[in-house]
This record gives sequence, structure tokens and C-alpha cells, in this order.
Amino acid sequence: VKQADGTIKAGDEFFEVGKVSLMSVAGKGPPPPPPSKEKVDGAGSGDVAALAALGKEYTSAKAGAVIKFRSGGKILEGVKQADGTIKAGDEFFEVGKVSLMSVAGKGPRTGKLLGLIDVTSNFFGHLAEGVTYAGAVAGGIQLFAGVFGASPEIKNSLTYAAIGGIMTWKAIKGLQLAGAEGGFGKSIGKLLPKSGKFAGIAGLAVAAAIFVLTYKKQEQKLVRFECKPWEPVLGGASCERCNEDPFRPCSEYRCKSLGQACELVNAGTGDEKCVHVSPDDVVSPTITPFEEALTAGHRYTNVKTRPPSLGMEIVRTEGGGGCLQAFTNLEFGLLTNEPAQCKIDMANKESFEEMDFFFGDNNLHLTNHSQAFRLPSPSNEDVDLSLVLGTDGRFTYYVRCQDANGNVNEDAFAVSFCIDESPDTTPPVIEQTSFAEGAAVQFEVDEVPVQVFVNEPAECKWSRQDKGYEDMENELDCSIDVTQLNSDLLYACSGDLTGIQDRAANEFFFRCKDQPGAAEGDRNVNVQSFALVLQGSQPLNILEATPSNETIVGSTQIQAVELFVRTDDGAAEGRAICAFSPSGVEGSFVTFFETDSHEHRQSLDLVSGNYEYTVRCIDAGGNAVEAVLEFVVDLDEEAPVVTRAYKESDGLKIVTDEDAECKYSLDSCNFVFAEGLAMIHNPASLKTTHFAKWDGGQSYYVKCQDEFGNEPSPNECSIVVSAVQLS
Repeated sequence: VKQADGTIKAGDEFFEVGKVSLMSVAGKGPPPPPPSKEKVDGAGSGDVAALAALGKEYTSAKAGAVIKFRSGGKILEGVKQADGTIKAGDEFFEVGKVSLMSVAGKGPRTGKLLGLIDVTSNFFGHLAEGVTYAGAVAGGIQLFAGVFGASPEIKNSLTYAAIGGIMTWKAIKGLQLAGAEGGFGKSIGKLLPKSGKFAGIAGLAVAAAIFVLTYKKQEQKLVRFECKPWEPVLGGASCERCNEDPFRPCSEYRCKSLGQACELVNAGTGDEKCVHVSPDDVVSPTITPFEEALTAGHRYTNVKTRPPSLGMEIVRTEGGGGCLQAFTNLEFGLLTNEPAQCKIDMANKESFEEMDFFFGDNNLHLTNHSQAFRLPSPSNEDVDLSLVLGTDGRFTYYVRCQDANGNVNEDAFAVSFCIDESPDTTPPVIEQTSFAEGAAVQFEVDEVPVQVFVNEPAECKWSRQDKGYEDMENELDCSIDVTQLNSDLLYACSGDLTGIQDRAANEFFFRCKDQPGAAEGDRNVNVQSFALVLQGSQPLNILEATPSNETIVGSTQIQAVELFVRTDDGAAEGRAICAFSPSGVEGSFVTFFETDSHEHRQSLDLVSGNYEYTVRCIDAGGNAVEAVLEFVVDLDEEAPVVTRAYKESDGLKIVTDEDAECKYSLDSCNFVFAEGLAMIHNPASLKTTHFAKWDGGQSYYVKCQDEFGNEPSPNECSIVVSAVQLS
């Protein structure tokens, strides 16, 4: 505090605003004159009224001098305004403890945003300081965390946690101050605990939560999942077990399941036996080149049949100094002198079991073995070939083969070749798409997904017009990692073809550019487009579907019923595949036995009852149509029953309960129906009345048969009528 005359005297006391540390001017001098006392009774200005809550007696001096006042037994000092008054917002400190306090109703907190801009507000002032602190801490973490070995995931999560924690701490501090002294957030601040530690604890909790939620450790692993045929154990030590049960003859399946060297002999004679084939075989298979399997334009050289020698080389017959062209599909093969399993690996493993891959992805015991693959150029920067590329720039694969008795060539058969290292000057080749040429598209579908398969990693585009790659409007999402080959050893590019018109041929053009990531001058682009035509289709229709709303009758417990459907239009003039379901539920449909045509048939064996089948037909374009077949199966297994028998005029008349044919014998019931004497219908259209010539005193042995062939048993009659009884 400067003296009233504008000078600073020795012995004057000062405090550093903000840090509140007392200090004195160096040197000695007389103490300042004691200030005069004046009473403050609260009747003065609003500023004095604001101070009334702090105490009753105040010590004041002239403008610019120290103000001392008593509050609750404490001596306080502060700075008075130049006009001699004390204003709200003046800061005071408690003498001895040097802790800042303010006059009630003091001005808002002032914080510096990024250390440069003053923000005056209890709440936003703290937030401004929080942004400054958070920025400094986040920058430190990003700069130094990596030095201590922190992963990018840990470094980023720590950064997010620090920013969130600091901002939470400062925000709560600002709300607490606003709740006590007013300003933005006052109502919320009053609800918060008054403890100074609460803000820090909340900030730490938020920081911990953010770290837990954002930290995710990521790593990539290559997982290979294979489904292979089940294999029995090696050898034939258990073959004889198949012959032990005399009541359960050995079958070929049971025999071969007991061991790879088990074989069924005397098949079909009733004296089948399961035996161990070649139990004394201790020689591993002989390995030689398979000429017919080798891709055209290549040949085997330096062939050394195993045993005793150890391999061969594959060379290209034209160009490249014999080295294979990069990203070209190569197939080669081996022959063994006996059925054997073969494995192939890029490293010369110590045993057959340690090798990773079955030759040709096949674990069957064969004599002909084929393998296909394609390899990138050794100059490709996106793949590490150090594990498979020898010091002489050659690739070597190692093969071992094992026979059914477990004999394996411990000395691996080596297949060597080199890949042409010259600059890639060949554009990528689009070898196929997910659609066949001229494939149909479902009616009223104007967008379909498509995949284009390329022989090397590339970026591809498509257009409805045949134009240059750079001018094509639509990009495909391509697999550009050299390890992302599909099962056909090709790289896939995916996208959607749009604007497909119904009942029209829709032509699309594709072009690709290889070596993604390389300098533009080193990349090769297609100068000719790969064209694909998709045929827009029309609705598929069902012209006929039977049986529908009819009753099917029969005389057996089971009745054969044929479902019949005729289709037309659609993608292929009615050609479709039809299926049926008794419930119509998705997943319950069964394909017709005769289908994939314009007419579709399915025979069913049904018992009596009411039936409803849903029929669904789908053509090559995905057009579907349904029909519902409803019908009744009525099966009659009972012979006709004679309900009346009497004499009418000069004839014997009988009446049956259903349409029937009746015949009789004059001897007994034991006669064949076809050989009996026929009764006539009168009238002919009424099939339930039957007449025979009357012969008094004669007995009539009558059998009746309905339209389904139901009749009495061979020695039984439908009725026996005596003429005497009718007279």
C-alpha cells in the first residue's frame, strides 16, 4: 500500500494479490501513524451494508490506505477504494493466517482461458482455468507417455481421462462457488456438498471411469479354421476287432473305421474279414512330379525323385529368366506310389505333425496330389516375405507324405522356384464377378450388391459407360492387403450396382488400378473395361397348381397324391425351382422332386384328412411367387353293404349303400368275384340297385364290390338270399 503522499516508506506492509503472502519494504523507518477509528452502523451506502455481516467495528484511513476491521474476533486487512469507500468485491486477508476472504457479495472469479483471456465468472472462470490445465496435462501425456513405453491405446485413454477429470474438478469448484456467492449455476451449486475435497474426488472418479470405458487393447491374430473328413487311426492294430462278433458281420465301413490300414476282404461271400493290409510295410511313399497338374507355360526341372534325392524346381518357360510371374495362379502336383496324405509348409519343420497345411487342402489318402497358390512380388512393400524367401531370392516349399501305416519321409521333399523381381508393368486382371454373364435381376429391384475378383490387390471402379478409370464415377471397396485372398486365390472388391431397369439388358463396365499406395507413376491401370451384363426381369407367374379345392378318394390306408405346378414368365420364361410346405413357415419348405423347369411335380403319400400346402417358386433372378393348395383325401376301405333284398316282379332285387357291382354264385360264397354271375342295374345309371333272374327255391350267394375294389373276403358274401324266404 502506497502512502498518501505517493511515496513508499520503509516499514510499509504489502501482500501479493492472488498469492496472499505478506512482505515488507526493506529497511527501517518509523511506523505509519495509527489510523483513526470510525463507526459503521450499516446506515451508509450499499457497500457498507454488504460489510455489516462481517463485523461491527471497522478501522479506516484515507483513500488508498490500509483498512483494518474486526470480524468475529479476527483482525482483517484490505484495500479501500480511492474514493475512501469500501466496495463489494474488495479482497481481504486474515492477518497471521494469510488466507484470502472477500466482502459478502464480492465480484465474480476471474480465470484465464489458455492463460491468455480473462473470463470473469464464478463458474466459467473455473472452467476457463480447467481448459488451460487440461490442455497442458493432455499435451504432456501425448508428448511423454510414449517415452515410458505406453501403447497408443493407453496414451489416448489417459489423455481422455485427464481432460475429463480436470474439467469435472473445475466445473464442480465453479458450481460450489456459485452456490455460495451467486452467478451462473447457483441453484445447482447449492445442492453440492460444501467440502473442498468433493470436487477433487469427483474429478478422479470421472477420470477413472473414462479410462475404463475408452481403453481397449487391440491386436490382430490370424486364425485358420478347417473342416476335414474324419480320419481313423494310423495302422491296423485294431482291424481284427471287426471280426469278433459272429452275429454282427463286419462291413466295409466298420472295418475302415478301425484303422487306415484296415481293409475288408471276401466282400459279398458271407465270410467277410477285416485285415491289416501290409503290416510289414516300413517304407515311406515315393514322391515324383505330377506333370498333368502343372499350369501351362511352366515345367519341372532338376527333378530328383525321393528317395533318395530331395526335390525339384518349377520354372516359367517364357520370360522372367525362368522365374514365375507375380500374382499369377500356379498349380503343380506330386504323385505317390501308394495312397498317402501329404503336407506342405514354408518352413522345414522337424515332423509331419508340425507341418501346418495339407497338400491341396485335402487330408485324404490319395496317389495324385495337387496344390494351387499365387505369391506377390518380392518387391512388394506391403508383405514380409523374409520367412519364405531364401537368401538367393528363391521360394522353397517343403513336402512330407505319410502312408496308412504311418510311414513318412523324414527328409522333406523340396519344391523351389523364384518370383520375377522386375517392375510390375502388367495391369490387374478381373477374373470373375459374383454374377454370371447375363444373370437375371429380380423384378423392380434397381440396386444389387456385386463382388469383382482381381488377381492382385487393386483399386477398382465401375460405370454404366465404357470410359477411362479416372473418369468412372463409382468406387468399389477392395481388399488391398496381399494376405486377403479368398478360396479361389483372388482379391475381392465389393459395391452396389444401381439403376437396373426391368425387362432390359443392363451393361456395367469395370476397371482397376494395381499397387495401392505406390507412386502413381508406378501403378498400372486397365485400358480395357471388364463388361458385365445383367438382365432385368419380369414377375414370375403360376399358371396351374393342383390339386386345388377337390376331394381325392381311394380305398387304401395311404393314398398317393401328386402336387403339380406350371410356371411362366419371370427371368427365364417360367423356369424356376419350386418347393412346398404344410405350414408356410420360413425354413420349412421342401424342394419338389421334379423341378428346375416350367413344370414341377411332387408325389406325396397321405392318409385321410384335410390338407393345405403352400407352394413357393423362385427363378434365377430371385422372383418369387406362391400358391396355396387345399384338398381333401377321402379313403374308403370298407366293402359295400347290402341294405335290402326282395323279389320285384320276376327278379331278385338288392340295394347297396354305395355304388357297386354285384355278382353271385348258386353254390357257395367261396368264388372269385370276376367269375361270378353278374347282376344288372335297372336303371343303368343307378349303381346302388342290382337285379338277377328269379329262380324259386334257389339260394343266391352274392358279393358286391365298390369302385375302389373293396369286396368281402374270398369265402364270405355280402348277402345270402334264399328264394324260399322271399316267397
